[in-house]
Amino acid sequence: MAQKDKKAVFWTFFLVLMTTVSLSGCGGGSDTPQINKEQQEQNNNTEGDSTTTQKKLTPEQGYEQLTRAMVDSVILPVYQNVKQQNLALKAQTAAFCNNTQRDHSSLIQLQSTWQQTSLAWQQARTIKLGPIADTYHYSRIQFWPISADKLASDVIALLAAEPDFSKGVASLKHQVQGLPAYEYIVFNSQIPLFEAQDLDKRCNYLNAITENIETLLINSITHWQGEYGDNFKAGSGKFTDKKQALEKLLTIWFEYLEVIKDNKIDGPLALETPGKAELVESAFSQTSLRNIHANIVALEQIYKGSEGFGFGDYLSKVSQRDDVATEIDLHFKAIYDAIDVMQYQPMKTLIATNQGRFQLEVLSTSIANLRSLMSSDFVQITGLEPGFNTNDGD
Repeated sequence: MAQKDKKAVFWTFFLVLMTTVSLSGCGGGSDTPQINKEQQEQNNNTEGDSTTTQKKLTPEQGYEQLTRAMVDSVILPVYQNVKQQNLALKAQTAAFCNNTQRDHSSLIQLQSTWQQTSLAWQQARTIKLGPIADTYHYSRIQFWPISADKLASDVIALLAAEPDFSKGVASLKHQVQGLPAYEYIVFNSQIPLFEAQDLDKRCNYLNAITENIETLLINSITHWQGEYGDNFKAGSGKFTDKKQALEKLLTIWFEYLEVIKDNKIDGPLALETPGKAELVESAFSQTSLRNIHANIVALEQIYKGSEGFGFGDYLSKVSQRDDVATEIDLHFKAIYDAIDVMQYQPMKTLIATNQGRFQLEVLSTSIANLRSLMSSDFVQITGLEPGFNTNDGD
């Protein structure tokens, strides 16, 4: 019996010991481990508060980062991209015109290069701010809205007048200086460019257009790299402060969102089938939906700051409203989804069918929803106050 008692005591002691160790590991043993746990939790909370404080920026810090990012990460790269694409178009134009074996294949290549230049411009066109706006250079690069018939008649009249394109096109009417006029020449289905009897004249015209666009872009880039860009960053010159500079940019942002909805979608859509095909943008190349996609990409780049600090970052790091930033992201996604559904069909085809019209209405509504959220929650939360109802057309 004594031996059995010893074994019972041993197992009792062993079970008590294991229970104590188990409770200590879970923080539920003696008072000392519990105090250590509470201290650790307090330390963790303190570290979390410190991190939050470091991430939160003041409005002035947000303005500082925004103005710099808008110039260096968004505006200049967008305009420089147009310049590079136009240089490619300039080179391709010369190659086509100098090629004695030019044919349909080489024309397709020229058309493709024009499209890349046009889409790059569609991104830059959303930023109607600074020298390109003050000098109306934007309408010399792309005069729009203009009906396809009016554009065609103006270009035909110009060619018939036997102009001296060696002097350039800068003194001509805006609608015959830029990308739409070039588009008509190379996408005119009635007269393929390589079969045109006045090919040399048309080639001289196309070369003059690319030269003109290059000059206009260099002017804008030079100002953004210099005094105008410095003033925007500092909130000086034409700007009363950084906040006012950002509000001016946001005003342009809202205006172009309206241009897309009102002029590029609702205008051609009209009230009933078959719509108004004469109001379609880029009617000869049939790239209207691709234009809209490029516009939205550019507006999103401004909102997000591209690779820099954007208005979405301001919502998160200054206003600490990740919820609204996430909601805005979802609205952008809804717009892209609405575009993708239409598979970039020609606008004139979409406005003539019930299904196409419905899809365009969904896109128009998606854009309106984004604008509504930005003009209400975003503006109220950030305190940035762009001018509204200022859309006077493109």
